[in-house]
This record gives sequence, structure tokens and C-alpha cells, in this order.
Amino acid sequence: MKQTLKSQVSIILLSTVFLLGSCKALTQGKMTSDELLAQSYVITQLGDKEVSDAELTLKVNPENSTISGYSGCNNYNFSYKLDGEKLDLGYASATKMYCEDAMEFENLFFQKAASVTQFENSKQVLNFKNKDGEIVIKAKKKD
Repeated sequence: MKQTLKSQVSIILLSTVFLLGSCKALTQGKMTSDELLAQSYVITQLGDKEVSDAELTLKVNPENSTISGYSGCNNYNFSYKLDGEKLDLGYASATKMYCEDAMEFENLFFQKAASVTQFENSKQVLNFKNKDGEIVIKAKKKD
């Protein structure tokens, strides 16, 4: 009887340690769809190109699964889908203005957005990554 009680206590302790370890791994690992934060960002980098001065914006709204903002000339909107760790931004809708000075950044933004398949974020930074895990769009939280 004493041996059975010790075994049961050992199993309960082991299960508790495993459960707590699993929770910690989830919070330290990759961000999941539930952790795509509802925030406004300023895009700072497109691929290896610094674009902080272009004032490109990005706003995440997880309630209706949209990402919207300003792409240098036009306003845009994506209706995204999350499937596990995969992120699909889908097709963008955008206004149709032409801005001679800003089209380079805007075209680069939409090119990079088309390659997004995953993300990672914190309370200050949002990174969109391609299938190879390379950061293609980097944004920081708006002040």
C-alpha cells in the first residue's frame, strides 16, 4: 500500500513538472495565431532595405483577421488566415493612386508581403518571414 501511494505521488509530481514545462515552452517558443497582437506599427525594413523614413504603416486587427495600413502611396488591406504556424496574407486590396516618388517602396512592400508565410512578434516588434525563415518585413510598435 505504501509503495502504491509513493508511485501515485511520483506520477502526480512528474505530470505536474511536465505540464509546467510544456506551458513554459509555449510561452518561450514561436508566437502562435492567438499571439498576433492588435497593434499599430511603423515598417522599418523591407528585406534588406531600411525604410523608416518612408512612413509605411501596418495595423493588425485579430478580431476580424485583417492587416491594413499605408504603403507609401496607397492605403491597403489584407484579410489574413492562420493555420497553425502558417500565415497567409492572401491578396491585398488597395487604393489606386500613383505617386512618382513612393512607388519604389510600395512595390517592394507588396512584393515582400506576397512571400510572407510566418511571423514572430513581441509587444514592440513584428517580423513577417518567408518560407525560409528570413525576415522580409520588419515593423516596430508606433509610439
